[in-house]
Amino acid sequence: MDIPISKLLIKMETELAKAKNSHSDKERRERIVVIQSLCELILDEKPQQVQPLLSPSTGEISNSELQKMMGNMSTVVKNPSTTSVRKEDEANGDSLFDF
Repeated sequence: MDIPISKLLIKMETELAKAKNSHSDKERRERIVVIQSLCELILDEKPQQVQPLLSPSTGEISNSELQKMMGNMSTVVKNPSTTSVRKEDEANGDSLFDF
C-alpha cells in the first residue's frame, strides 16, 4: 500500500507538535522515534512516476485509443450458426459432446 508523502509529512507535524507539548523526556523521546520512523519510510520509498490512466485533458478515451483496443472493425466474423452442420449417422445432435 502506497501512502502519499504529504500524509506522512502531516503525521510528522502532528507528532512534532505533541513532542513539543510533552511534559516528560520519555514521552518526548517516543514522539521523536515515531518521527524518525516516518522519515525512514519516506527515504526508503522508491520514486514512482505517475501515469494517468485516462486522457488528462478530457478524461475520456480518444478515438485512436478505442481503435487500438477494439482492433480493425472492417473485418466481419461469420456467425458459425449460419454455416452448414455436417451430421453423421452416429451423431445425435449439433453439440460436440453429443455422441
